[in-house]
Amino acid sequence: MRFKVFLFLVLVACWLTRGTVRATPIVFGVTFQANGQAGFIDVATGAFNVVGTVGPEINDVAIAPNGTAYAIANTDELVTINTSNAAVTNVMPLPSGMETLDFNPSDGVLFAATQGALYTIDIGVGTNYIGSYGALSSAQNIRFDSSGNLYTTDTGNPTNVYLVNTSTGQATWDFSVGYGAVALGYVDGKLYGVGISGIGGAGNLVWVDPATQSGTQILSQFPSVDFSEPQQHGYTPEPGALWLCGLGLAALAFRFRKPA
Repeated sequence: MRFKVFLFLVLVACWLTRGTVRATPIVFGVTFQANGQAGFIDVATGAFNVVGTVGPEINDVAIAPNGTAYAIANTDELVTINTSNAAVTNVMPLPSGMETLDFNPSDGVLFAATQGALYTIDIGVGTNYIGSYGALSSAQNIRFDSSGNLYTTDTGNPTNVYLVNTSTGQATWDFSVGYGAVALGYVDGKLYGVGISGIGGAGNLVWVDPATQSGTQILSQFPSVDFSEPQQHGYTPEPGALWLCGLGLAALAFRFRKPA
């Protein structure tokens, strides 16, 4: 009888483990400057674990589905960045003026953009011009949401958010976030706006929510870092629940062990 009660408690603990998880929004990013720092940033706290310094000016970074960090260097070169030591490797030249890039989560296609036009990149092969944004000519980072919608922002105060048509390149005003000079990042199902140093936005981390068409300040002391989808993320069970579940499974193995 006691063993049955114990078994019941173990099963309850293991079931509860799935509900006592916490996300770990750690993303790879690079600061907005020449000889910038590369590393992993905790979006919840702003803590930046630097792994090294990159030589060229990095305009933006995007993580491929296979985990490779691609970036635009000096607005005219596609490069990769080693996420362990920040070493930069040239991949291919790009049309001059490229500022930003991101992978479409729906099909893995790499999109890139100048401040006024949208492209796709066939890595190692070439680029394809899609079209002009239209009236928007001062756009910042492009970022997809989990549904494949593509967004960008301008440098206004407050910052305006635009929805970009991936077939034509046309950028359509969607809403304003209430904070000035933020460039987009995306992680764990949310769009974020990172304050751009030098034009009035440094320090802010803003949650940009298309569903409510609003911006909410998360942190006021956040590095000016371009970041993309997490290199690794997921859910970590609470240690206490894991310990109890593991203990119970060990007890079950002992209870039903084969006789010698």
